[in-house]
Amino acid sequence: MCGIVGIATTGHQTIEPEAAMRRMLGAIRHRGPDDRGCELVAHTAGEIWLGNTRLAIQDLSPTGHQPMRDPQTGNWIVINGEIYNHREVRRALPAPETGWRSSGDTETVLQAYAVWGRDCLQKLRGMFALVIWDEAAGELWCARDRLGIKPFYCYADDGLFVFGSELRAVLASGYVTRWQLDERGLAGFVRFGSLPEPWTLIDGVQSLPAGHWLRVRKGSVVEERRYWSPHPVTTADQSHAETVKSVRQQLERSVEEHLLSDVPVASFLSGGIDSSIVTALAAQASSSPIQTFTVGFRDAELDESEYAQAVATRYRTDHQRVLLTDDEAVEMVSDAVAAMDLPSADGVNTYVVSSAVARNGIKVVLSGLGGDELFGGYRSFKLLPQMERWASVTSLLPKRLRRMAAGGGSNGQRAAEMTRAGVSVSDRYNYMRAMWADRELQQMGIIPMGYSIPEPSPRLTGATQISLLELQGYMRSTLLRDSDAMSMAHSLELRVPLLDHKLVETCLNAQVAGSGQKTMLLEAAGDLLPDGIANRPKQGFVFPMDRWMRGPLRQFVADGISHLRQADIFPGLELDQFVERFRGGQLAWARLWAFVVLGHWVHTHVK
Repeated sequence: MCGIVGIATTGHQTIEPEAAMRRMLGAIRHRGPDDRGCELVAHTAGEIWLGNTRLAIQDLSPTGHQPMRDPQTGNWIVINGEIYNHREVRRALPAPETGWRSSGDTETVLQAYAVWGRDCLQKLRGMFALVIWDEAAGELWCARDRLGIKPFYCYADDGLFVFGSELRAVLASGYVTRWQLDERGLAGFVRFGSLPEPWTLIDGVQSLPAGHWLRVRKGSVVEERRYWSPHPVTTADQSHAETVKSVRQQLERSVEEHLLSDVPVASFLSGGIDSSIVTALAAQASSSPIQTFTVGFRDAELDESEYAQAVATRYRTDHQRVLLTDDEAVEMVSDAVAAMDLPSADGVNTYVVSSAVARNGIKVVLSGLGGDELFGGYRSFKLLPQMERWASVTSLLPKRLRRMAAGGGSNGQRAAEMTRAGVSVSDRYNYMRAMWADRELQQMGIIPMGYSIPEPSPRLTGATQISLLELQGYMRSTLLRDSDAMSMAHSLELRVPLLDHKLVETCLNAQVAGSGQKTMLLEAAGDLLPDGIANRPKQGFVFPMDRWMRGPLRQFVADGISHLRQADIFPGLELDQFVERFRGGQLAWARLWAFVVLGHWVHTHVK
């Protein structure tokens, strides 16, 4: 696990690349405090620089240092992430002429590229963002993992290509004009409370979409291509029993592979279904007791630790229960917002949990992220079909009457949009996930902009369509981005075994998603759970943000709104009215919080 940065320039810019690289590496030091490398890897028609900050997880020796060069081909690589099956891949490769010099996955990928070229991606199971300088072709090749677990941001302009694991690294280069906000990214953030892929808030800087690669020659992008899509080409023709067996096998294999590490691997254990199953499988596959962590509040209504303790007891884990007071958690909120590489109305809870784990000397932790999306754990799996049925009844009514029928107010406006005739399932999903209705955005002077999620095939079940939308929507643009930024702020590698792409393909092809019950997951792995966990209401680790924003975070809220007002990003918008409406109980806390976070982010990053 690392942070990667780089520059390809034709040399006519006024900024000196080596100094820019030092700034970029300094901006992401938290991603890799164990080692640091920077190399001028080519000097043909310009300069190619690659850099890396390393969090040593595999091959802790100096032989794992990056950037890494292949002496046989002259190729160079920097990679952020983990290739969990790299030992299997290595066995399928001819050994380099000079012999293997390391035991880590970086050299495996470098050799795989030398042998298979870009097809090497088809062999890799893991999370990654990688860049290879191809000496023979005279170009950079950049690739991002299938689900978008690891980030990759880039800026291209007239013979200049700058990339980094975080937006702040790209900005630190000095090549990007900071004060130009991306209007589409800004509109997307206000609408959803996070940045829809591939947009950022800085004009010209975008993320490489998940499952894509691109080629860069002489500082210019010459080709971008998608190499993987979650959309099933065919659906599985197998019995129910065979599907259950297949899901269980893929779960076991994925969790076992995610234990690959030369340092101890711990597990987040919330007491919910997903984290409990991941922890149980990890404990069974590990040769020694694994460490588990539960973070909760001393307020019993917000604490799930008794359920986590039942799992820990059954699997004899080395369990730590970290209970926080309100004061302790509130103190970390401002730090969490400051750690956000891109603003998000979510993510603070992941920062707090990661902090608790990292303080115990842990460098790698497993998470149950992905279970809701694959198996149908969100309310969207019930709500969207309900909206579809409601639309068949009310679609002929005027919008005003549809809004009244849905209850009026902002929720009514969004419901009216969701129940229009002829609305696609992806648009209906966007309306559901939006924080504001289109009409409200227009009243704020913001042009409603969605983001493009490929329309699921009508041949798929409704639940499978929703699963695809969640995997490519909320999970990719909010959960995975927040999980990476908030964990890496503490130099903690967060792994998501439920998002192994083979497991994802198995679930989508077999159309296992349920309508909010995770039936298939429980059939495949429910025997691993102690009594009482499978059927209890979904809770999760949540903060009492509404109460905090009225109390101990009151000044933080005011400061965020003040910063946003001073930036004059929304001319004519009475931001103070949002605060008054919130205090009067007329505005949900999350809507105000998104503007607060945006204000603090702009104050920090936009000069």
